[in-house]
Amino acid sequence: MIPVLLTTAALAGPAETIDNPWTETHQAAPTEASRRGGRKGRQGKRRQQARPGWKQKFYARPLITGSTFTDNAGNSYTAVGLGGEGGIRYWQVNTPLPRLRGRTRVAGTYITSTNSTGTEIKVGSFMGPAWEYFALESGLDISWDKYEWDGVPMDATTGYGIPFIATTGVSIITVYAGFQPTWLSTETRRVDWAETDEFGFGHQFSTFAGVSLAIDSMNVGVGYTRTVTVNGLQEGYGLTLGFRG
Repeated sequence: MIPVLLTTAALAGPAETIDNPWTETHQAAPTEASRRGGRKGRQGKRRQQARPGWKQKFYARPLITGSTFTDNAGNSYTAVGLGGEGGIRYWQVNTPLPRLRGRTRVAGTYITSTNSTGTEIKVGSFMGPAWEYFALESGLDISWDKYEWDGVPMDATTGYGIPFIATTGVSIITVYAGFQPTWLSTETRRVDWAETDEFGFGHQFSTFAGVSLAIDSMNVGVGYTRTVTVNGLQEGYGLTLGFRG
């Protein structure tokens, strides 16, 4: 049985901590009352700050992941990952809702599980509209991964995933759900949909949901993932710990 590590490949959502961006991306424009009084120079500065535009923030942080999965044969696996992530978050300011927000990031993880080890590298860029308490996001996630199972190296593969993620939340909590089809460069890793009753498209298909909490300088995420792979259906739960940059 191929290790459950493969289910995290090219997955933008559950394999990482979903940020809590509501405070940053919903800064209100100055009101007329806030512009009254003060010196002329300060008024001019406020008016200039109220112009529509974009803000951005660089971040870099370590990541710790833990997952427990069960395959279609009832076998359970536990995987632990250590890695890091860095990138840029950007969002519109002083414009009517919905406002666009996005992120571009690079992430790398070393994963170990029962009788197996693996390495994943992902580069992706995602964007979508955000309302007061609801947001949508999609983009392209490019991944590369390589694993060793029972001492036997497996063929490395490149993946091209397109995640669709919906989030809702406030400043300290975010709830997310979505799905992601992924196209893989290695034929032996591709699902033959004619041989399965599961729904999906692409070469591998995942659905996921979870919640992320902002606690001081950390993001803690708990999520569920269901992935249709070439070796059958794999599903399970994961815990992710990230330090906000």
